[in-house]
Amino acid sequence: MFISHVPSFGGGWLWQLAGLGHEAVVVFFTLSGFVISYVVYDKKETAFQYSVSRLSRIYSVALPALLITLVLYYLSVTINPAALASLNEKLANPFITILTALTFTNQSWISSPVFSNLPYWSLGYEVLYYVFFGVLVFCSGFKRVVLLLAITLIMGPSILLYLPIWLAGVFCFRYLHKFTVTFKTALFAYVLSIMGICVLCIDAIQNEINTASRLFLGDDFYSHLLEPAEFFASDYALTLFVALHMYSSYHLIQNSVFFRLNSFWEVSIKKLSSHTFSLYLFHMPILYFVSAILPYSQHPLYNLLSCWLATPLVIFAFSHFSEKQKWRYKIFFERLISRINQHSIVPR
Repeated sequence: MFISHVPSFGGGWLWQLAGLGHEAVVVFFTLSGFVISYVVYDKKETAFQYSVSRLSRIYSVALPALLITLVLYYLSVTINPAALASLNEKLANPFITILTALTFTNQSWISSPVFSNLPYWSLGYEVLYYVFFGVLVFCSGFKRVVLLLAITLIMGPSILLYLPIWLAGVFCFRYLHKFTVTFKTALFAYVLSIMGICVLCIDAIQNEINTASRLFLGDDFYSHLLEPAEFFASDYALTLFVALHMYSSYHLIQNSVFFRLNSFWEVSIKKLSSHTFSLYLFHMPILYFVSAILPYSQHPLYNLLSCWLATPLVIFAFSHFSEKQKWRYKIFFERLISRINQHSIVPR
């Protein structure tokens, strides 16, 4: 996602890498459902552990990201208002923006951009999916029905439309071990998934699918959708191949010594992935700030160095105050939820 956004701030340099940002969202949601299923079903998290883990994971990055966003946004506006002119037209009341960002309702029914942190929109989807899945797994009976209805009402049509994409990751994990898959079958499915993903990343194909969907459902239906939900039809098709790719990749690795990662690569990937959430939530405010103080038209070299090199290095440093501090948030939420549970118990 970082790579897809940088060309817009760096004079269009390497614009060829900027075209798959929307498709990356589909991969992100599907992978998220897969990972959350793993921690619930394989790691056997309880409702308490699930709540603490999700809250500490999200807020450990979201709160520092909001702070950085506010500081850099108002600095950018002060230094170079023109750099954020098009962005300012879409902003709502600052208090409402902060409130919806903290409660992750910034995409519920009405879109509320979080100042210069445009990628923050996805948390308005992601967190509600966590809540939905938690209720689905840990609640039962009438209570589950009522809570699920309440959550879907909070979601609104756009977030609800992307729920099947997130749940595709859940189903992918749940059926990962249900069937015996040979190496040849896994390889065939893997190649098919890549072909399908490549075809569905073509703009013309996406346009055909979405146009057909709009003709079938009508303009009135689409008038209630927020960006990017108006592309849900082509995203559904892409999700099938993304889930197939994840499923086949797992079985391909399991059935072949050649594809297995050694310990060095496994450890390296885990270390790099521990900074990805910070990279996702921090990069846009920093890039807007760079474009305000070092516009490409006036300082092309410094702009490119700042966007492509300095920004990820700064984020790497920031991540030690966000993702690396998750344990502090975990302690806080453990105590908070324990106290809530204690007060909710009615003495006989």
